[in-house]
Amino acid sequence: MDHVGHPLDWWAVGGYDEVVQQTGWNRAKARREVRKAIRSHGWNPIGHAGYRRLRHQILTDQLTDHTLT
Repeated sequence: MDHVGHPLDWWAVGGYDEVVQQTGWNRAKARREVRKAIRSHGWNPIGHAGYRRLRHQILTDQLTDHTLT
């Protein structure tokens, strides 16, 4: 698994509903945990377009630091 944690992967694939299904958390906790993980990586998406772009980047593996390999 790359540096993006499972809740972020699940969120990128299916949104908060997928996080709820995989973890058993309620929707509010899933949202808090995903946003906390986003902030911990130093990302700051703004608005719906920013979150949509971040989800796309996670799905297409554009956030991996390839300079380390």
